Amino acid sequence: MEVKSETLARSKNGPPLTAPEPRENLLGRPVSDLERLFYSIGEKPYRGRQVADWIYGRGVSDFASMTNLPATLRSKLAERFVIGVLDERSRRETADRRTRKVAFELPGGGIIESVYMSTPSRFTFCLSSQHGCAFACRFCATGRMGRGRNLSAGEILEQAFRLRNELPPGGRDFNVVMMGMGEPLENYDAVIEALTILTDPAGMAVPVKRITISTVGLAPQIIRLADQGHRFRLAVSLHAAADEQRSKLMPINRRFPLEQLMRAVRHHVERTGRRVTFEYILLEELNDTVADAARLVRLVAQLPCKINLIPYNPIGPGRFKRPTPERIRRFAEYLRPRVPAVTVRYSQGVDIGAACGQLAGEAESAT
Repeated sequence: MEVKSETLARSKNGPPLTAPEPRENLLGRPVSDLERLFYSIGEKPYRGRQVADWIYGRGVSDFASMTNLPATLRSKLAERFVIGVLDERSRRETADRRTRKVAFELPGGGIIESVYMSTPSRFTFCLSSQHGCAFACRFCATGRMGRGRNLSAGEILEQAFRLRNELPPGGRDFNVVMMGMGEPLENYDAVIEALTILTDPAGMAVPVKRITISTVGLAPQIIRLADQGHRFRLAVSLHAAADEQRSKLMPINRRFPLEQLMRAVRHHVERTGRRVTFEYILLEELNDTVADAARLVRLVAQLPCKINLIPYNPIGPGRFKRPTPERIRRFAEYLRPRVPAVTVRYSQGVDIGAACGQLAGEAESAT
């Protein structure tokens, strides 16, 4: 990704004389690429590794702060390169300060949102992979935006880079969930490139087990993920255990119906040895009966899995409602003796539009 310099050469009294030189974004370049890049500009390759340590290891975005580089090199880098291209447009924080939602403007326009969540035991970053989403899930704010564009690896990684710099002193470990705006497996190459840098010991050094990729159910890409040896945790947005019902909620089910999706999931479990998480948004009187729960049990039978029940989070006027606490309890209690693990996840950040399904509800209208 290249961005334009902030100033143009000007005559004494007139308009700009020359077009700005594009500056290349280094954030999102693998360490090996940075070594080759530095060699190509006449510098020692090890300087690329030093810069990678400043960016990925220490979270520095200003070349002037890279004190183990010669001053002349720091000036040269500042003229030719940038570290990050996202422009923070707004942020909202819950009253308890445990959740904040940050809106970033992309180069060329368009807003994406990222979420920082904290609990007493962990920090989690929810990252976006696309601007908009083509899959039009009926209960999701991003799905109402329609297709925008894929994010680059650098734009994905920069979200984690920026949120990491907000961790409290001593807080370095965090989880990453690819559950923000967009479908990660539709932007497969950029997502994998970003996560590879994120997990590289010479990059941001996040353990693979701390990263979860969520998908609406792109069966071929689930298989690809497993066959390429990626051991990130997999979360599948299920939300219904019958094809007719799921197709109404999630049009992608017409392309990859449940039988095909479950074959892909079983393949993933067998190849990676990791259990899968199924996400199930509870919608009052649509998918929250005991009969729905029984169908779900049959669908996931003999799979090492966890089921996350997510009471619906409102995204504006519509026909969906959150079930009553009693209906949620009844559904969960039916599942608990029959599947390996069940949680009821009351999403953080509902009041600031940062919860599951709510991202992009405000972003575009804020521009």
